[in-house]
Amino acid sequence: MTQVHQLYKLQEIDTEIREKKQRLGEVLQFLKGPEWLLRARAELETAATQLHTLQTQRNQLNLESQSLNNKTKASENRLYSGKVTNPKEMSDLQHEIGSLNKRTAVLEDEILEVMLLMEEAEAKKATADEAARKAEIRWQKESADLQRERDELAVRLNKLLEMRKGQASIIDTALFQEYDQLLKKKGGTAVVRVRVDMCLGCRTTISANKVKEAKEGKKAYCGSCGRIIYPF
Repeated sequence: MTQVHQLYKLQEIDTEIREKKQRLGEVLQFLKGPEWLLRARAELETAATQLHTLQTQRNQLNLESQSLNNKTKASENRLYSGKVTNPKEMSDLQHEIGSLNKRTAVLEDEILEVMLLMEEAEAKKATADEAARKAEIRWQKESADLQRERDELAVRLNKLLEMRKGQASIIDTALFQEYDQLLKKKGGTAVVRVRVDMCLGCRTTISANKVKEAKEGKKAYCGSCGRIIYPF
């Protein structure tokens, strides 16, 4: 078996490796999820974020309301304790209590508004939850084949890489280096078959002398694309 023939066997392995890697990349991209699944996930995330924002806002308002109530109670206790006799101080306390009550009334309205918005947000999140749950169940079924293909591709690629090591080890070092350089320059195809007198790499005619040399096991190149030709 000639070195060129061994080189062609290596090319077959490299071609399959390239194809399997490309397909694996496609499968991994598909496994990220189709548009309808990503949309369902995004809508759920948006609904959850909106609800969380409103919950935080409600909690902050409740804390402020509680603080105002404490201040109001403290001021009322002081006002009605009998300890304050100075008219100006009493007037100031009454004014402060009035301002606190006004702010409390505004806060109560704000809290009520947030609670109403929360009800809407909770309903939206519940709807998004259900839609996302159904989408995930659907995707789990549809992705099963892709997951199997991913695993099969990974196993095959590991085997091919081992095969490549073995095949490369029986090829002359200088020839392998030349092949490797051509592989990079020629889009992953360094060795091409010849059908009658046609290069299957660039579809141009090859001279009879070159075809003859290749058939004799000699290294010959396509005069057009520069790839090593293999006529068998």
